[in-house]
Amino acid sequence: MKARRWVPALWLAVMACGMWFVSTRLAIHSELGDLLPEGSTSTQRMLLSQVRTGLSGRLILIALEGAPPDTLAAVSMALGESLRADGRLGFVGNGTQTWSKEEQAFVTGSRYLLSQTVTAERFSEASLRQALEQRLDELRSPLAPLIKDSVPSDPTGEVLGIVQSWSGWNPPTKYRGVWMSADRTRALLVVETRVSGFDADAQESIHQAIQARFHEAAQSSGGSPRLVLSGPGVFAVEIQRTIETEAWRMSTVASMLVLVFLLISYRSPRLVLLTLIPISSGIVAGMIAVHWWFGFVHGITIGFGITLLGVVDDYPIHLFSHMTRRDSPRAVMKAIWPTMRLGVLTTAIGFSSLLLAGYPALAQLGLLAVVGLLTGALVTRWVLPACINEGFVPRDIRQRFPARSDSSRTGSALALMVLLLATSALIWSDTPLWEQDVGSLSPLSDDKKQMDQRLRQELGAPDLRDLLVIEGPTAEDVLVKAEVVMPKLDRLTQSQALAGYDIVSRYLPSHRMQQERQRALPERAVLERNLEAASKGLPFAPGLFTPFLAAVEAARSRQLVDRASFAGTMLAMKLESLIFSQQDRWVAVAPLRGVADRRQLASIVEQWGEASVQYVDLKEESNRLMTDYRDRTLQLLGWGLAAIALTLIVGLRSVMLVGRVLAPIVCALIVVAAVLRGLGEPLSLFHVATFLLVIGLGLDYALFFNRAEGTEDDRARSRFGLLICGTTTILVFGVLAFSTIPVLHAIGLTAACGSLSCLAFAALMARREVHAA
Repeated sequence: MKARRWVPALWLAVMACGMWFVSTRLAIHSELGDLLPEGSTSTQRMLLSQVRTGLSGRLILIALEGAPPDTLAAVSMALGESLRADGRLGFVGNGTQTWSKEEQAFVTGSRYLLSQTVTAERFSEASLRQALEQRLDELRSPLAPLIKDSVPSDPTGEVLGIVQSWSGWNPPTKYRGVWMSADRTRALLVVETRVSGFDADAQESIHQAIQARFHEAAQSSGGSPRLVLSGPGVFAVEIQRTIETEAWRMSTVASMLVLVFLLISYRSPRLVLLTLIPISSGIVAGMIAVHWWFGFVHGITIGFGITLLGVVDDYPIHLFSHMTRRDSPRAVMKAIWPTMRLGVLTTAIGFSSLLLAGYPALAQLGLLAVVGLLTGALVTRWVLPACINEGFVPRDIRQRFPARSDSSRTGSALALMVLLLATSALIWSDTPLWEQDVGSLSPLSDDKKQMDQRLRQELGAPDLRDLLVIEGPTAEDVLVKAEVVMPKLDRLTQSQALAGYDIVSRYLPSHRMQQERQRALPERAVLERNLEAASKGLPFAPGLFTPFLAAVEAARSRQLVDRASFAGTMLAMKLESLIFSQQDRWVAVAPLRGVADRRQLASIVEQWGEASVQYVDLKEESNRLMTDYRDRTLQLLGWGLAAIALTLIVGLRSVMLVGRVLAPIVCALIVVAAVLRGLGEPLSLFHVATFLLVIGLGLDYALFFNRAEGTEDDRARSRFGLLICGTTTILVFGVLAFSTIPVLHAIGLTAACGSLSCLAFAALMARREVHAA
């Protein structure tokens, strides 16, 4: 009687402390980048770094449509001005953006270091004559008001050349001063955020601000255009919110189905509520463990982790199903504990393989599952019996639940036949065994993907797939290599192998190049003599170019430009994304647009003979990354099965019995793989991870099917409990199988089929007379 009081009281106290920690101290993250692995190669690590913080991942593409061109132009102009006041945005482009006075002063002062046209020949008499005649033609044209003030200090047009070079791409057509699609049905804007594209909460806040300011601009224009947002940040928010919404909605539906089923099965609301004690304890303990180990818990980990912990719900069901009037709950728990303990231990070994996968998403899931599993089992063992009155029986289990089919040979033959059919389907199916395209796991619709591609083509934005990667020990070394690569990319663009590219050397020359340009600058006396000869016969006033002479003389000894020189300018964030340090090396990435033939481009880059320069197809590299982690998870799964087998040998002390426990699981996995291929679904990393849940369920079923029972009534109760366990699992994951989200669908279908197969094979392959557990 004392235990019945202090044990629940102690559990309540510990649970209250855990709930307090979860509600006040638990760090829950929503950024998808936190779940990405580090990568096993330098290319993969660079790729993942770009995915987390790269420029292309921070772009938001905006289209305004559904109104006349004049209205769209007015709304675009008003929206652009409003967004530029938002400090969370590093750049807002719609065709009207201009440089600040500070940026203009920096470019003007450093023009002879930054300009790609600065050579000794540039300041010869012939070149100066040509430049002066060109300026004269421009002064006689409508461009005169724009260049008149710059001619005295920059007659060679270096600033204008820098501006044109820094454009680096063909901007969209303009209408009334703003970017428009060629058919003038869409006004176009591009926004660069300061936060990562995978920071869903921050991105969502920015998207809401864009929508609010769009509505203000639209109302002031008197029209009713539509706003279209696209880009990685937009997709990240949509994917995460869709997964969270659908996961919780389906979890609610599944929970209601399970509760109703348990009520019908046990006819006791109290016992149904008691089943929540172990799983809620496991969830709280698992979240605290993940927070302690990783420093945070991802929201998606919680959703998927709770799903994986569905096996914990089996433990109280076993207790309830074995209770009788002649035995106390503590005695019943003590009797079934050896079998349950072995099942818990082996399942924990299976889940622990996720901890070694090297994938933060799987590692968090594995830790939450292992800790939650052990906690749920211990709570079932020590707390739950103290919460049930002695002599209470939820339902009288009669002989209509037979202990076993009378013929073991018939069951084995049936299992063998099913296994042969599944193996044949697995071998002869036309569906690929493994999913090679990560994009197929995205819940985004094809319409949204096509709209994103269309906007990128109209804006000339990077398509997030093709990169040229340049590596070196120092930033200077990388910049020198980029300067060598740049003319080669120009030739590829001219031959239409590329539509365009961006590269760091376009904006930031190496110190070596800047020093060469300084040495190319003539002394004042030489330049003055050449300028005087070049201007003969031209209508320029004497002394007009004195600022030019002073600027060239000052540039000869000017401090060299580096990345820090761009701090506070519009280009600072772009440079950070185009060149960065990766561990002990420096990396420059050149986004490529409009690659005509990726295989041909890869071959051309390889022929350059530069080991530190390589072409990267992000899609193929992403697929390779996921394949590597899938294969690693499969290897760990194999080692986990071996460890489970050894544990069962030690626990059961019978190789024959171990075979009867493991055989149903192996058969079930083969059947599940065959069913998935038959439905046209190749296996992905998420299917493999769910196999761990199937193994856990199968171990639980097989151990209890092969457990020694005293009477026919005891065996009937055991089978009834297993039927309840299997049905609840199938209900939960059967609901997920109908999800429109590929990942949730994969988990649900795999677990539901796996649970049914494990239950069926364990029943068919169990023998009537067994050894004691």
